[in-house]
Amino acid sequence: MGHIEAMSDTGFLTRLSHRAVIHITGTDARDFLQRVVTNGPQGVTPGKALGSALLTPQGKVLADFIFLDDGEGGLFVDVPRSEADALLKRFTLYRLRAKAELVLRDDLAVAAARGDGTAALEAAALALAPDPRGPGLGMRAIVPATAEIGEDTSGYFAANAAAYVTEMPLDYGPTEVFSTDVNHDLLHMIDYKKGCFVGQEVASRMHRKGGVRKRTAYLTGQGGFAQGAPVTAGETPLGEILSGGQGFALALLRVDRLEAADQPVMVDGQPVTVNLPSAPS
Repeated sequence: MGHIEAMSDTGFLTRLSHRAVIHITGTDARDFLQRVVTNGPQGVTPGKALGSALLTPQGKVLADFIFLDDGEGGLFVDVPRSEADALLKRFTLYRLRAKAELVLRDDLAVAAARGDGTAALEAAALALAPDPRGPGLGMRAIVPATAEIGEDTSGYFAANAAAYVTEMPLDYGPTEVFSTDVNHDLLHMIDYKKGCFVGQEVASRMHRKGGVRKRTAYLTGQGGFAQGAPVTAGETPLGEILSGGQGFALALLRVDRLEAADQPVMVDGQPVTVNLPSAPS
């Protein structure tokens, strides 16, 4: 069981209205965040984005986000809109005396494209890079809020699900999961070798121990999937559905129980196929 390449029919061009943009400028724009977040932002360059997250000291995810270069030495931070205000406040607190300015840019928006939609996204983009979380996810961009880009996200979510990528707040809320629960370690979103980040002690201990207890899996089956629906193997509860579409879903499952299961995996009385993510090659 491993990576499932997104289907060929999941080409898309879409504005992501559930995302917002924090803009960080100044000579210390990257230095102060380097000691705070799980990955980067050193290493972000024009055309190269980085996925990252902010954790609690106990290792739970407050939010994940994507860093893009603004082309002038600063950073665009592509964040969940639901957590934008809270992240802005937290980043401002961590700034201390660093020379950095942070602002929530309502005049900017996040957009994504794959396949035929990529050229149109490139034409509108102020910052553009391949989605850093894995191949097959297409391009990520910061665009003017006035850009004429539609909001049909069905192909976007299908491609993300097939790559084991969750989306906040659709799949989880702040402090509900550990990074490994939602595959951040497999999606190039944690740098265990960096100097430090908030929650590093817990995250590094879980990484060293191995044997991750929970993973977000990709399920396929007939019909749709209801969020929160239990996933079972006989009488054994394995976890629950996070989000999904027609014929597919993401589910947070107990890996140990899944591996020990000797009966078909079921959701709402229907058999499903379970695919677990594997480490990137």
